[in-house]
Amino acid sequence: MQSENPQPPVSKTLAPFRNKVFRSIWTATQISSLGWLVQTVAISWLMATISASDLMVALVQAASTLPVFFLSVFAGAIADNFSRRWVMFAGHCLIASASTTLMISVGLGFVSPWLILGLGFLAGCGFALNDPAWHASVGDILHKRDIPAAVTLMSVGYNIVRSVGPALGGVILAVFGPLAAFALAAVSDLAPISAIWRTKWEVRSSPLPRERMTTAIHDGVRFTAMSLEIRAATARAALFGLASISILALLPLVVRDQLKSGPIVYGILLAGFGMGAFIAGMGNGFLRKVTSQNRLVAFASVACAVCCLSLALTSSVPVAAISLALGGAGWLITWTGIDVSV
Repeated sequence: MQSENPQPPVSKTLAPFRNKVFRSIWTATQISSLGWLVQTVAISWLMATISASDLMVALVQAASTLPVFFLSVFAGAIADNFSRRWVMFAGHCLIASASTTLMISVGLGFVSPWLILGLGFLAGCGFALNDPAWHASVGDILHKRDIPAAVTLMSVGYNIVRSVGPALGGVILAVFGPLAAFALAAVSDLAPISAIWRTKWEVRSSPLPRERMTTAIHDGVRFTAMSLEIRAATARAALFGLASISILALLPLVVRDQLKSGPIVYGILLAGFGMGAFIAGMGNGFLRKVTSQNRLVAFASVACAVCCLSLALTSSVPVAAISLALGGAGWLITWTGIDVSV
C-alpha cells in the first residue's frame, strides 16, 4: 500500500488522485480506453465493408467479449496467484500486439474477416487478464477508505471516454481511414504499458497461505454452483447479455443498410449509447432510493428491449440516437443491478 504525505483536504471522490500510482495508471487507462473505442468503431466498420456476411459483422463483438466471459474465473485466479502488476503488463501487451498487427495488416493491404476476428479475440484475452488484476490492485495501492471513491472514478472515467471515443473514431475513420484509427489505438496502448512499467506498489500480505491456481479455480466454480443467489444472477446475466449484445453487434449493419449512412453516423450512435450509460451511472444512486432494485432492473431491461425494437423499425438517425441513449442507460442499470445482487 502506498503511503502519501498529508495533503490539503480535497473532495472525497477525488481523494484517490492524491496517490501518484493510482493517478498514473488511471490516466493511462483512460488513454488506452479512448484508443480502444476508436479501434472498435474502425474494426466493426471495416468488417461491414469487406464482408457481405451479417454473421461475420456480428461476430466482431463476440470475438472481443467472449474471452472476458470464458476466462474470467481463470484470470481472477491468475491475479490472486501471480504478481498483479505483471499480469496487468501482460494483458496490455496482448492488447497492444493486436492493435499493432491490425495497423500493419491494414497498411500492407492484407486484411481478412478471420484476421480481424482473431485479433479481436487476442485483444479480448488481454482485457480478460488486465481487468481483474487492475481492480484487485486498487486495494493494494490505496487506503481502504479511498477504495469506494476509486471505483467511482474508474466507472465515471470509462463512461466519459465511452461518450467521446466512438464519435472521435467515426470522424477519424471517415477523414483519415482505418489505418489512422488503428495507429492511434496502437500508440494509446503504450500509455498503460509505460505507466505499469514505471510504477511499483506493495501488495498487501494475506494471513492465509497461497492457494494453488487449480484449487482456486475449482473452489470458485464450486462456490458458484452451490450459491443460489450467484446461480440466479449468472442466469439473468446470460439471458440479458445474449439478448442485448445484438444492439452493438448489429449496429454497423443498421447504419449501413437501414440508415444508409457511414462511419461518422456509426460513431455518433455509439457515442449516444455511451452517453446514455454515463447519465444512468450518475443517476443510478438516486433511482435506487426511489424504487426497488428488482423493479429498476426490470424497467432497464424493458428500455433495452425498446431500443432493439426501435432500431429494427426506424430509418431515422435521430430516432436511432435517442433509442441507443435509452438502451445505454438500460444496459448500465441492468448490469449494475446484477452485480449488486451478487
